[in-house]
Amino acid sequence: MNTLNILLPYEYASEIVKLNWRDILFAIEQRFMTPDAAIDHAVAVVNQVANPPKAAVELACLLKGESIHPYIEELVNEEVDDNNDSASEKIMFLTLNWVYNHKASYTEPLEIVEIIYADFNYPEEIASFVRYMPSEQPPLASLELNRERLYRNWKEYLDRKAQSWK
Repeated sequence: MNTLNILLPYEYASEIVKLNWRDILFAIEQRFMTPDAAIDHAVAVVNQVANPPKAAVELACLLKGESIHPYIEELVNEEVDDNNDSASEKIMFLTLNWVYNHKASYTEPLEIVEIIYADFNYPEEIASFVRYMPSEQPPLASLELNRERLYRNWKEYLDRKAQSWK
């Protein structure tokens, strides 16, 4: 996964969605975030929660670059939500959001979407803005109009998901 080596800054991701330990671990394991994201998340948790877990305090005390293990595994195991699919969906959303907001940095942003589509095992929910996928809507009069529709579908997905992940 993460064929494109897109690194999501923790600050960026945490402003857009509410991250949990499972999300952080998934992002680190798939190389969408560095292990330092776990330390940043631990610092945020320690600052926000009255009685943070001991492992979060220990993780928050680490220096950047130090091993986050076994603390992160302990924190993941303590979490109530065991839906790892939501971690994958959330990181896919953040990656697509990052690319959309930085599309000027990419020669062909829709090609990047195709690679992300493959990296996340071809999820149906983003097929409407993958160029090679058949559209449920009739073709428009020009290639440019069809491209604009793909970008519009992409933006609608991002808007819809942004509301659900808050």
